[in-house]
Amino acid sequence: MAILDGSILDGALGKLDGYVIYKVGKKTHARKAPKTIANPRTEGQTAQRSKLPGAQTMHRATRGSVLERVYTIVAREEERRSGYHWFLHANMKVFGVNDYVDYPRLVLADGSLQLPFGMRMVKGDAGKVEMEWLDNTSTVTAQSTDRLMVAAIFDNEPYQPVVLENVTGCRADGRGVASIPGGEWNEVHLYCFFGAADGRRYSSCMYFSVCKS
Repeated sequence: MAILDGSILDGALGKLDGYVIYKVGKKTHARKAPKTIANPRTEGQTAQRSKLPGAQTMHRATRGSVLERVYTIVAREEERRSGYHWFLHANMKVFGVNDYVDYPRLVLADGSLQLPFGMRMVKGDAGKVEMEWLDNTSTVTAQSTDRLMVAAIFDNEPYQPVVLENVTGCRADGRGVASIPGGEWNEVHLYCFFGAADGRRYSSCMYFSVCKS
């Protein structure tokens, strides 16, 4: 970068012979113009670009749902700009070309609440899933009234997370049940997490899946 004060180009702006001329305050500067990328669609660049539309599409589907509130809260906890930016930061790596989504690595919920210990699915079929866990009630990050919540993505709607409505179970219960709605799906991806009774805190999620056959 060069300072052009006192030269015949002092006060000029724009591009000239491979340089960009611009002003900062009262001083005129010149720097080399960036080189045009000969091949802007290399394999790596194409793969990277393919991640963003998938992440954006899935985030849009969460608007107006409990998940949108989860992202707003966790973004505040982690001092990120917004729930949208938090979601991209957490999940860009799980999307790929040809509508690929690495569902087991997808983060659909997160936050400062603790998950119960030893959470596992003890029964799962096309109608419902049953979960069990060890009660770890202790402090504000794990209270007995924290309730089980389940988000689902069905394989026939691969970018459409939904929070299931018929879910029962609190942390102190040690077990919970979630009803799975019917439809033209063969596999459902389930993300189980906990929410505080006042809706101000949420936990990270644990992944499970269920197939009809």
